Parts: sequence; C-alpha cells; structure tokens
Amino acid sequence: MYSKAVFAPGGADEVHELIRRTVFGTLITKSPDSLVISHLIFMLDRDRGPHGTLISHLSKANEHCALIEQGAESAVVFVAEQGYISSSWYPGYPVRDSAPTWNFSVVHCHGRPRALDSSGTLAHLQQAVAHLEQGRERAWNMQELGDEGVARRLRNIVGFELSIERLEAKFKMGQDERPLDTQAAIERLELAGACPLAMQMEQKNRNRI
Repeated sequence: MYSKAVFAPGGADEVHELIRRTVFGTLITKSPDSLVISHLIFMLDRDRGPHGTLISHLSKANEHCALIEQGAESAVVFVAEQGYISSSWYPGYPVRDSAPTWNFSVVHCHGRPRALDSSGTLAHLQQAVAHLEQGRERAWNMQELGDEGVARRLRNIVGFELSIERLEAKFKMGQDERPLDTQAAIERLELAGACPLAMQMEQKNRNRI
C-alpha cells in the first residue's frame, strides 16, 4: 500500500484498536482464475500470531469456503473514519491554493486463512455476539436460540481464522496539509456532525495545530 511516513500509525495498539472498533472488513483471496471478495465481520485476538489473528465466519454456500480450506493467500481490508475534505473550508479566500482531498484510516491484514472446527466456530460466534451486544439494554445472547437453533445455524457456516503475517496501516488525516487548513477542516466537520473523522484528524495533528 502506498503511504507516507507522516501517515504511519503510532504503534500496533492503534492499528488493533481500528480493527476492534470497525469489525466489518473485506476479505480478498486469490483464486486460480480471479480474486474472490467477501464482506464479513472479524474479531481480533491480539495475542496470537506475529501481528494478531483475525477470526470470522461465512456461509457454506460462499465460494470463498473452498479457498479458505486451501489456505489461499488473502488480505483483509478495514476502512474506518473517512470523508471528503473541501478546499472551500480553507481560510485565505478568495485565494485557496490547496486542492481538496479525502482523509481516511485503513488497515490491510495479509495472511492465509485456516478453517475452524465446529467448537472453534461456536466460540467465535459467542465472542462476536458478546462484543457487538455489549452496553445494549437487554443485550441478546446466543442461548436464546436454543441448542437446536444454534446447531442448525452451525451446519450452514464455516468459521476460520487468519494469522496476520503482514500488517499495513495508513492514517491519512491532513498531517501533510497546512496547519491552518487542517484546523479549518476539523471545525467544519464538527459543525456538520462528522465527529469521528474530526476527532481522528485532531488527534493526528495535535502537535501541529
């Protein structure tokens, strides 16, 4: 992935946190004929593998399953806070000589998937539900499906894990723009209610503005 040093993450914890809060990622796997792409949820085990391990599941009817069984070369892409940055927000009117841009946070996780057995898949589903239901009033749990309901669903899915062998991350948040322009963009985003992107930009430019 093309990047600049100024867009590098502050460390592995920041990258792992992006995966944890994003959850939804894109699995891309090379097949003999083409690329196969699936959009899935992922849980992260930070303590296993060189850069952590992703755990997910998909339908048995998905053509991706055969490639997972083969351990085919794959990448998972997570896109977090992102949005258009307009030059109309910058000070200096009528002369605004900075081009508009798109700011974003993205992580690429490279590795080879490995299929899980039914107990591993069930453990992953329980973890995913607990993570996504946390903090909700009357949080749902898998026991409400009953044993037969859980077994019926397990028969139709394939769980897998992907040990992250190579990890790439890019936090493009205006670090290479003029500080006054970046500050103005943050203020406009906050006015529009796009707070997650504004917060990321503010954090990444804290020492400049």
